Amino acid sequence: MKYVKKAGYAVATILFLIFTLGPFIWTFIISITPDYAIFAPTSELLPEKIIFSNYVELFSGSRRGTTFFVGMYNSLRAVGITLCIGIPIAMMSAYALSRREFKGRIVIKNLFLVTMVIPVMATIIPLYRMFAAGKMLDNIFWLSMVYVSSYLPMASWLISNYFATIPKELEEAAMIDGCGRFATFIRIILPLSYPIILSVILIVFLNTWSQFQIPLILASSMETKPMAIVVSEFMTKDSIQYGLIAAAGMIALIPPAVTALLFRKYLISGMVKGSVKG
Repeated sequence: MKYVKKAGYAVATILFLIFTLGPFIWTFIISITPDYAIFAPTSELLPEKIIFSNYVELFSGSRRGTTFFVGMYNSLRAVGITLCIGIPIAMMSAYALSRREFKGRIVIKNLFLVTMVIPVMATIIPLYRMFAAGKMLDNIFWLSMVYVSSYLPMASWLISNYFATIPKELEEAAMIDGCGRFATFIRIILPLSYPIILSVILIVFLNTWSQFQIPLILASSMETKPMAIVVSEFMTKDSIQYGLIAAAGMIALIPPAVTALLFRKYLISGMVKGSVKG
């Protein structure tokens, strides 16, 4: 029975790796395959001729390469604004929900859960009309504010659950020693909460980096288009540059992949600890 379980774990691991790593490996293979060989009737996994011209084009300063890196820069700007504004607001909201007793507190936390399941397309038309009326279209700051409002309920809910696990006696002891509430938060709560905060930062980073539907409607110029929109425009009505799109996709994976690897342990521990108490 023990060997059957081990075999089952091995098979499950292999299948998991195939379904998770397989698309990335296949995308990389497409990126180094000549255009004429992509749809060639062959059973070979690797192409007969390997090329890196797609990567060269992106890094050589060509028009498509320039627009691609401008899109990456726009994505990084949106991520930075979203994190700098959204995380502090989420932490303040979470602290109030976890430490303050007031009427409607439980209702607010439950409403946070409800807003998480509202689909983007249910709100995008009202958002567009509001942005158009307020002349906020095609603006990276206001686009980031949409991201902040999208992720704020989830971030506040997770962080508040984590704050609730920290004993109140620690704060009370610090306040008896003369620390104010803000100083107590900085000295006691914040150092104990870095796993969930880093976890939420990573989640918001990954989701903001890959945004497509919202900027597709609200961003129309190269000054605001994120990386995902720019890459999608490599496909035109006349041609689809599969190799170039695949190469751009592989390069676009680098920032989130590096970030996820650096903070992977906080992602797991923060999500677990932030969801055990509500």
